[in-house]
Amino acid sequence: MKSKTLKYFSIFVIFIAITLFAQKNNNDEKRSELLIKVVLFAINNGHYQPEEINDDFSNKAFNLYLDRLDYSKRFLLQEDIDNLKKYEFSIDNQILEANFDFLDLSIEIINKRNNEAEKYYKEILDKPFDFEKDENIELDEEKIVFATDKKQLKEIWRKYLKYETLTRLSNMIETQEKAIEKNDTTIEIKSFELLEKEARKKVLKRYNDWFHRLSKINYDDRLMLYINSIVNIFDPHTQYFPPKDKENFDIRFSGQLEGIGAQLTQKNEYIEVLRIIPGSPSWKQGELEVGDMILKVAQGDEEPVDVVDMRLDKAVLLIRGKKGTEVKLTVKKLDGSIVIIPIIRDIVILEETYAKSTIIKDKENNTNIGYLKL
Repeated sequence: MKSKTLKYFSIFVIFIAITLFAQKNNNDEKRSELLIKVVLFAINNGHYQPEEINDDFSNKAFNLYLDRLDYSKRFLLQEDIDNLKKYEFSIDNQILEANFDFLDLSIEIINKRNNEAEKYYKEILDKPFDFEKDENIELDEEKIVFATDKKQLKEIWRKYLKYETLTRLSNMIETQEKAIEKNDTTIEIKSFELLEKEARKKVLKRYNDWFHRLSKINYDDRLMLYINSIVNIFDPHTQYFPPKDKENFDIRFSGQLEGIGAQLTQKNEYIEVLRIIPGSPSWKQGELEVGDMILKVAQGDEEPVDVVDMRLDKAVLLIRGKKGTEVKLTVKKLDGSIVIIPIIRDIVILEETYAKSTIIKDKENNTNIGYLKL
């Protein structure tokens, strides 16, 4: 049994190597075709209990994919669902034939609806809400149904945005009231109109950030969602990882990586330093700080690459590298100054990923308690 598993694993590794080669040399269609064949081969030969790929399987995969494509039901219309439903019982044939008509159509539709929704929220948040009017909103995604037309969908967006603005506004009013009670002069007391405007501005920023991230979703991201909607029908723990996600999985599992030791996040078009890992190359070098915005990345003395408006995962690949190599970061400091920070990469230990244990001695009851932190 063990030798059989190793045999299949070896074949699977060979296929993955072919897939990675294809990623650099062929178009999306060829890569997708090869990838789905690799995944099916691995599932059929390596899974402990493979499922029969039939119409019932297709129905499950179809519903799971649509659920993940628009879980909140704030993008797709019922007509879109009806349009896609012709593939509800043919995904089994699609994947066996390496046909991606369903995936391609779904991507075309969701991209179109994303662009439309971006106009909705900007237009709605441009004007004050009427909080004198009593309205209801359903927040349980499982109870929400898809809108029948764009007018109804826009109304759904309006209620969502009003609810989020009201939540922020309520917190701001509560903060002011507590400040008044305590005679706290550090809190500026503002009118309801000003608070409402500030609340809408904060919601607008949140959605600007969200839609900026949505704009960076590419074909490979949609393909990964589609493939995982298929393999998760076998069981919830079977997962497809593209190369970059596999690398991140290995890092989380091993608790170490080769890089600079800075945790990054994306704010609109900028890559921001969120945390410096103690003991890491960035921490030892001392110049990179939380809040710094990374503008360019250079490998040693090579020409720097502009990472403004670059996807976070792609920027991270440029910043990570082999132990002993140098990376130069052009960063914008909080005071607005621009500096170049050279950092020699090294092994970064992520101690928080390790299991930890200790024995707690209870002298009163003369017992020991084992404490395990995962």
